[in-house]
Amino acid sequence: MEVARFEENGFEETTHIVESVSWDDLERYAASKAGGSSERHHSWRSHQHDSSRKDDDSPGDLYELWRQEQNIIAARLDKELKSRWELDELIEEQLSRYQSHYFKTMVSTSLKDVSNLLMPTWIPPHELAAVSWLGDWRPTSILDILRILAAQNPSSLSESSERVLSQLIREIRIEEAATCVLHLPFSPLCNAQSHEEALHSVQELFGNINKVISKAQRLRYKVLELVMKKLLNQTDTAEFVVAFAGIQDAIHQFGEQKKLKKLYPTVSLKGSGSSS
Repeated sequence: MEVARFEENGFEETTHIVESVSWDDLERYAASKAGGSSERHHSWRSHQHDSSRKDDDSPGDLYELWRQEQNIIAARLDKELKSRWELDELIEEQLSRYQSHYFKTMVSTSLKDVSNLLMPTWIPPHELAAVSWLGDWRPTSILDILRILAAQNPSSLSESSERVLSQLIREIRIEEAATCVLHLPFSPLCNAQSHEEALHSVQELFGNINKVISKAQRLRYKVLELVMKKLLNQTDTAEFVVAFAGIQDAIHQFGEQKKLKKLYPTVSLKGSGSSS
């Protein structure tokens, strides 16, 4: 620190305490001020140049710029549309798989085949007990899954769609009840029918059972088609297909584990947590 005294006209100025500043410090300060001013000036000039660019461009240049912007946006839209088309194709493919599965030809009238249609031996007992109805998923169970998914995501169904879903569940329950009605004309064994007549009656009975199962399969497909094409939009349909497949697989895996545990009670099953 230093004391600066200034005398003018015989009067002594008040003493000021100032901080000592070297010439190097002053030069650095002046350089930083000049540099900052230069950067701000450059930034301002750049902004002015960008904002006045369109004014300076010719009509042909502006048209070319507009055309390029249009092409960029069109390419983005095209990509989005292609992804939607691919999703639509996957949904249609899955729906056709349902149709192929549920509309498969059932022409055999042998006792073994008909019994397998009613109670498939390849499906674990726990899975049959959980969801089976005339050989496959009960249609209203499919709709119940949709209702649960909609409750978890309230925005997936509009109020009108929710009303349609409730009405559909009521109608399908009625159709289920009508479908499973079988008129089985059992007769005493000591009747007067010949062997040929009795065999014909049995074959006719098996044919009726086959028709009932075919009707049940058509009802299952009808429900899935209504859900995927009428009730849900594209995204919700895809989510429903994924959830339905996941639930089917989870129930099947659970049934298989229970079946194996019953057959081999001493074998430790992966994920079961116990060997007994």
